Amino acid sequence: MRIQFTLTCQKGTIIPINYQSEISNWVFSVLSKASPEMSTWAQKRGYDFASRTFKLFTFSPLAIYPYEMDQVRQEFRLQGNQVKLTFSTFTDPSFEQQIIQLFRQVPLTLGLYEGQPGKFEVKHWQVMPHPHFKEGMQFKASSPISVTNVDDEKPVPNPYLMPDNPDYDVSFFTHAVRRFKAATQYKSLAALKLIDPSFAMNFRMFGQAKSRLIHLKPNTDGIQQLRGFVYDFEVAMSLPLLEFCYYAGFGEYPQLGFGYVEIKEKEKEKEKSYGGGGGKPYSNHQGDGHHRGHQ
Repeated sequence: MRIQFTLTCQKGTIIPINYQSEISNWVFSVLSKASPEMSTWAQKRGYDFASRTFKLFTFSPLAIYPYEMDQVRQEFRLQGNQVKLTFSTFTDPSFEQQIIQLFRQVPLTLGLYEGQPGKFEVKHWQVMPHPHFKEGMQFKASSPISVTNVDDEKPVPNPYLMPDNPDYDVSFFTHAVRRFKAATQYKSLAALKLIDPSFAMNFRMFGQAKSRLIHLKPNTDGIQQLRGFVYDFEVAMSLPLLEFCYYAGFGEYPQLGFGYVEIKEKEKEKEKSYGGGGGKPYSNHQGDGHHRGHQ
């Protein structure tokens, strides 16, 4: 599921350019308050919300327009009183309303306002429609996708592979399959065409990739900085795996806001032409405008 939240704040709140750690910690804090039913669902799959081992989620960059940016201090000064954030997770759809209520109950603490911690509270939300997935689709990485080398026989000085590396696609799909298998507890992947030689998984990048080095504050993974790349791309993979990556994030460390993608407009136009898609989105506030986001 994907839920777009509109959060209110004080105009003039100052937030860091690298805010991924704070949002990640907020999400973990929200999920730790899950009901016994939702907690049991996670535990049956080997995860635990309280100990922050559930990492099948990612989130979009904050949409913070209008703002002023201080390059020296690496900060944004918000010129409006609201921001938007889309939370994306591979979770049972029956928990949708519970997740919304949990986010409404726990404010996001981020940045400073007049010397005090900045507070962001959920005011509106919109459940995004379920896309019409097909085995080959084009996406745009809204947040960096981080992929590290998986071939121990080919050690590289920099573990973060560039998308034009000849071995990038192997690592890209290896990480995806490993995460999917752990999440769904499949002992055999043959039925899903994940090890079927007649169904080759393909990756193709369009244009140039842009490198992003994100500096992180204390987080559950103990990572101080993380490199990823933003780019447009096309993938061919089985539908269950494609849907998993769309909601749980592509690449590694999606729980830190990496690997969030949007379907390219070209694909959306095809959906309209063929009548695909999962219906209209619904929300508690219609007519909410879209804000330009920072990337």
